[in-house]
Amino acid sequence: MEDKHVHFGLAIKNARMDCGLTQEALAERAGISCRYLIAIENEGRIPKLPTVYRLIHSLHISADRIFYPEQPSEGSERAQLIHMLEACSDRDIHILLTAARTMLQEQ
Repeated sequence: MEDKHVHFGLAIKNARMDCGLTQEALAERAGISCRYLIAIENEGRIPKLPTVYRLIHSLHISADRIFYPEQPSEGSERAQLIHMLEACSDRDIHILLTAARTMLQEQ
């Protein structure tokens, strides 16, 4: 079982790094201490479900990336963008839509 704990922490760490977040930034977003995040990432500590949810939500990733790290992550940037969009306000969506239209017109 300890092996799965290590894999869980490594999956969180890899997702955090892929998002360009420091441990401090992710811990703050998820509402946990930096020390606790270090314990999760490096010491095999397994958080309770509400903390797992906050970590995944803060990383804007699919839970599959954490629970099934062996699966290929084709289109992971696209999936990450979709998850991020779900967290945006209507105003943010309007701004992003305008930017996307501008980018596509320039192609």
